[in-house]
Amino acid sequence: MPSVRAQLATKVMERLEAVRVDLDWQSLIRNPRDPIGEDQMNAIIMMDGGEPDPVGYTGHVEENRFEFSVGLMVIEPKDGSATFEPLLDEGFVAVCDALLDPTQIQFDGLAVGIDRGSVGEPGYGRAQGSGSARIMAGQVIDFVIRYWNVEGDVSSAP
Repeated sequence: MPSVRAQLATKVMERLEAVRVDLDWQSLIRNPRDPIGEDQMNAIIMMDGGEPDPVGYTGHVEENRFEFSVGLMVIEPKDGSATFEPLLDEGFVAVCDALLDPTQIQFDGLAVGIDRGSVGEPGYGRAQGSGSARIMAGQVIDFVIRYWNVEGDVSSAP
């Protein structure tokens, strides 16, 4: 059985896929191995983060935190109908609404809750050497899911 952390990552990806479909964006990528091309944008990218030391509780239950980031990469449409700012904001709202939904913060009983961390400033411009006149932009949103483990059993939530 996968770890609770891996189970949570799967749940996050399921929610992000629903966001991708609702926004009609091109791609959802987890931990990209290659540069993301124009043909993959607009894209939602999940990047796994670290996990700080667990916090001990009584009864041999410890609280862990699964840190991850969600990146948004957008490209302005060829017809000039939108700029990157509203595209990034649309993605920000949809991702935050999906992951921070107060009725779903426990991720089907696997988690204690989820918190949004910092939102990076957007990076934007033309891809160097691409010959494209279109503007691309990216932004990263940090999240932390708090969850419990029974000491010695990382695959089960208490």
